[in-house]
Amino acid sequence: MFVCDTPAVAGTSICGVTAISAVSPAIKASPQETSVAVANVVAFGTLGMLTYPYLAHAIFSSSQSIGVFLGLAVHDTSQVLGSALTYSTLYGAEDVLKIAAVTKLTRNVCLAGVVPYMSYKHAEKAIAGDIGTVAVKPTAIELVYKYTPGFVAGFIAMACMRSTGDYSLDTYGAAFGCLSPDQWKQTTTMIGSTLSQPLLTTAMAGVGLTTSLSALKGVGYKPFAVGFTGATTVGLVGLTSALVLGVI
Repeated sequence: MFVCDTPAVAGTSICGVTAISAVSPAIKASPQETSVAVANVVAFGTLGMLTYPYLAHAIFSSSQSIGVFLGLAVHDTSQVLGSALTYSTLYGAEDVLKIAAVTKLTRNVCLAGVVPYMSYKHAEKAIAGDIGTVAVKPTAIELVYKYTPGFVAGFIAMACMRSTGDYSLDTYGAAFGCLSPDQWKQTTTMIGSTLSQPLLTTAMAGVGLTTSLSALKGVGYKPFAVGFTGATTVGLVGLTSALVLGVI
């Protein structure tokens, strides 16, 4: 496996551009290798974002199955949210956005283990002299702290905050002991809905800015054939998982 495969695999299987951005420096990938991986995720993820909402509507009947399918089949987090937001807007199913977001962010949590592991193995090989670099092998804690994306920590923090607020509201009649039901609803709506659209637009703009077309010159078709195969595999896994969950 050439080193370009590693960022591409991480981007396809975990969370798109963020996984690539996290893995690439960890394994010392070149700018060209990183750009090819990003281009694959942007191209095939965008294609899925534009087509999968309609495919999901044709195949599935429940919001749960549709949300799971979109959360598993589309590459990047921003693309998942874009596809789910498209579906919610077109067909009036608000639950799809929530289910897709939770499904995708659950995948993203894997970065907390995958990136430190890849970094650790890379440093281990460097020390052993298998590749032409010199490195000091960092500890697992240092790798987790350095390479775990901030949005994963933010997702966990917000999920804990929402769960704690809901629990205190049900138990004591006030979220965190100070917010009435209406105030808590307004707070969660503002953070989870009102802010989501401009932030999503910013995220999609950032995805485009991370791709350098000049770095793609001379790479040939093989990396994109690998990307297409990966995208197809991920789409089929998402489809199968949603169908199985729908039966269960």
